[in-house]
Amino acid sequence: MNNYRERIIRALIKLYEGGIEAHVMNIEVLLGSHVGLAEHGDIIETIDAELEKLSSLEDKLSALKMYFDD
Repeated sequence: MNNYRERIIRALIKLYEGGIEAHVMNIEVLLGSHVGLAEHGDIIETIDAELEKLSSLEDKLSALKMYFDD
């Protein structure tokens, strides 16, 4: 049973870390690419939305590690 718990926690950590990396890359592309700018009319709003998703995943990862990752 304990192994099952650990596997779920590890899976969630990987999920959150992968999502964080994806949103970081999205922001880097948007900041560094003229193509990204052309595809998104309101670049500030688009980057802000990416940062919102990024910070949510970071908060979840932090809480998971603080309260459940032994």
